[in-house]
Amino acid sequence: MNRTAWLHHGLGTISREEAEQRVQRNGLYLGASRDFWIVFFCCLGTIILCFLLTFGAVELRARRRKAMWGSKTDSDSEDSEAEHLQPELLTSKPVAKVGFIQRSIFKAQRYGPSFALHADLALRATLVAVFCAATYSPALPFLSWWQEQGWSMSYVVVILAFTLYLDLGSTVQSAWGGFYGTLLPVLNCWLMFAVYPHGVTDDDAGSYVFAWANFLIFVLLTFTLNLATLAKMYALSWQAYFTMCFLNPSDTTVFSRGLADVQLHAAETGALMGSIIGFLFAVLCAVVPTTISALDRAQDIVLDIAWTHGRLLERLIHLGGAQMHNQAAVVFGAEVKCLQQNVQEAKGLLATAWWECFDLGVAGRSRALLLELCKSLDFLNDWIEFMVMAVQHHDSDKVTNHIFVSVQKELSALVRESKGSLFRCVAVAIQGDLAAESDLTMSLSALEEAQRNLTAAFRRSLSQVPLQQVFTFGQLPELALASSVSGYSQLVGTLASELLVFEPFADKPSLTEQLRGLCSFSALGCGRRKFLETMKLLVAYLACFALGRSGIGGFLPPFNSTAPGTVSYLIFQGGDQAAALKKNSDRFMGVGLGSLMGVLLLGSSCGISSLVGVWMQGIFLIAYFVLEFMGFYMYFASPSFFYVGLMFCCFFASSALDSCNQLKSDSTSNFQSMLSQLLAILIATLMDVTTDRSLSIRATQNLEAFVDVMDRALDTYPISKRKARRALREEGLGLLAAARADGQEAAREPRLLQVPWREDLWTKVLVLCEEAWQCLTLVSCTASPETPQERCFQKAVDVLLSSPSFAKDVQILRSRALQSFELVIDLFRQTHYDDTSSGQAELVGEFMDSRKCHAHALPKILSETVARLNVQAAQEAHTLLDHEICAVAMFIMLLEALGQRIEQLEVAVLEQPQMWQLLEPS
Repeated sequence: MNRTAWLHHGLGTISREEAEQRVQRNGLYLGASRDFWIVFFCCLGTIILCFLLTFGAVELRARRRKAMWGSKTDSDSEDSEAEHLQPELLTSKPVAKVGFIQRSIFKAQRYGPSFALHADLALRATLVAVFCAATYSPALPFLSWWQEQGWSMSYVVVILAFTLYLDLGSTVQSAWGGFYGTLLPVLNCWLMFAVYPHGVTDDDAGSYVFAWANFLIFVLLTFTLNLATLAKMYALSWQAYFTMCFLNPSDTTVFSRGLADVQLHAAETGALMGSIIGFLFAVLCAVVPTTISALDRAQDIVLDIAWTHGRLLERLIHLGGAQMHNQAAVVFGAEVKCLQQNVQEAKGLLATAWWECFDLGVAGRSRALLLELCKSLDFLNDWIEFMVMAVQHHDSDKVTNHIFVSVQKELSALVRESKGSLFRCVAVAIQGDLAAESDLTMSLSALEEAQRNLTAAFRRSLSQVPLQQVFTFGQLPELALASSVSGYSQLVGTLASELLVFEPFADKPSLTEQLRGLCSFSALGCGRRKFLETMKLLVAYLACFALGRSGIGGFLPPFNSTAPGTVSYLIFQGGDQAAALKKNSDRFMGVGLGSLMGVLLLGSSCGISSLVGVWMQGIFLIAYFVLEFMGFYMYFASPSFFYVGLMFCCFFASSALDSCNQLKSDSTSNFQSMLSQLLAILIATLMDVTTDRSLSIRATQNLEAFVDVMDRALDTYPISKRKARRALREEGLGLLAAARADGQEAAREPRLLQVPWREDLWTKVLVLCEEAWQCLTLVSCTASPETPQERCFQKAVDVLLSSPSFAKDVQILRSRALQSFELVIDLFRQTHYDDTSSGQAELVGEFMDSRKCHAHALPKILSETVARLNVQAAQEAHTLLDHEICAVAMFIMLLEALGQRIEQLEVAVLEQPQMWQLLEPS
């Protein structure tokens, strides 16, 4: 009998004669066996049940939230609904509601919501794993039914571990991918044994050719169709096992031979049924007792973002005058970065939430509205980011007559209306109901009134003070802050207007597109890099399959599917070089530790069961509970060792859930399994190291590409040649994100004779690059302005470009930036620490001499631009954003912020240990 891998332990253990007797005894129905219809309806019923559980639970929570927020009863007055939506009532930071387990058992208020969520998930998964373990206990005979139907309950634990994740949407998505990833090789297995019922035999060359042809076609289709990652992992793992058994002439594992011979106790049917049970248990874990919903978490995050926006605006206005200090600006800057991360997290959760609501009902409408809202939150975050940059250079000691004080009351009123309008937009999105048109219409009217009041107050203040006293370096941050608040409120008004006419499912995809998305079905990319990546994965998988087929002497028997089964999980989740090496190492750590602890627990239980008696079963289950809980918690909570936790849970269950009689006979197979996995890990790692590009080199190339984009942006600043300013911003941020992802793993990369990765310098450079890019793209104007805000900026751009000092200063900053980046990239490419060149020394000398140019240029820019400002035309502006004086102040403050970032980049380079050598006279 071919029991060669942990995934396939305990499958197909009956004899061929017994299997045929069962088929004859049960009879046929519509040309298929009784067990086929049982499997069919179990699959169909599980899909329907999971859909109903998922959609029902999320829809119920969405309707409850809608009722809590805004729905009215017959006894409610018109004011009762509006009272729920008053932002003034939201005086404290909103706290996400958690379930009873997280609140009462794991004390979310005391130990934090993150710990409570991960511990809650670990507890749910562990309880299911303990139930699976209890089916093996002789003391609980009423659970033995679960062990008599052909599937393995230890494999159910494996499926549970691979399926259950941090929210219901991710769990359902993994369950669906795992389901059809298991179903495809099972159907192919039925085809294989229907054509050749006895598999490959020594006297039949046709069966041998058929087996290899079938295997290669299946593998090539799996790679070519580019199925979901989890589906490919399951499909390749199971197909390796089925084909290996089919190729082995002496294999006695029972497989079904077509639809008329399908039976529950066959190996492939047991795999499918075990998978179905595991998927159902995983979905139940995410639903019961409290639904852990991605949509819920996204709603809480968006609500928290809206509250934080209002709070930041209020504090910025309060401290934006004479009380603002650089330290406060640093605090605000850190909060804005958190906002950006929260928006990205909300977008990811909303993408996953499709698997919870399927764009149906109130939950589906809420998801669609929240996705639309998140697009605007990106722009709103940009404006708050600019506000922080505008005030962080404030020097209150140089200002005697603050114009900011004279309009602070109107600014506060505008902030209050902006906060309320944003909160009402969020309320509408969370409710999934666009019926509250009156609230949004009132918000628009209030915003317009507040804008007019602020502009009128600014005009009165400006008429009382000479322009030369207003347009000074000390006043510029306040002017920029006031105008940016105006721009922010305009975007909030635009968001409210768009929500009034938004149709959630106007661009709903067609049925074909929905089916393709459901299976992640797409053709293989035609790019050279994608082709080479696919070939690398294919070679690694086929090499492991060939190794398992041939075996290694007396250490590893032939026809062993563990190696290809293992590598099918590694190649799709490994990453490149250092990342792959770490994940492969983590897998072996989890495999070894889980197998060892499982054997120790089972062996100890068997050894002392005669002394303790029936109580040993209870002790075993308690110890099993503790160890599985620790493994699941590590999987859910640890960002570094989650893969160790996952593998521990799987292999611990596989080793511990067995009988004492099988313990001795399984010792050899456990050793062979670990040896096979080690060889698969080595093959996968070797393929990654020899074929993948160095992460450090790739990170440096991404940084160099970003420098090129930044140089092109500086060449035309403050005008962008791109049609859309947002497209230019996203291009640079995308390159920085790619560089950051590669740089995180580059420090772990074995570089042999090359210099170790300069991780500290890399971190500083990326932060400064991101901030410098924000200075360049937060406020800019395209060559052909299209939006109202860009047309407002056009006047200010014309004034700035008429200043020779401004144009000269931008080019000086561009030259300094290029010199600094050139030296940075050279440092990351050198092979030894003591590598120096005359070119490096010249660069250091040049940008050290040019550091004073920017400070001398600013007074000239102010004097040249103030003469070009049209005060009379500025008095006719409808908003502060349209006010020429304020818009020019915004651009000048961003230029000042950009100069400081370039100076910090130069300092970061000069801090490197070998820079002192370049300063010595030759």
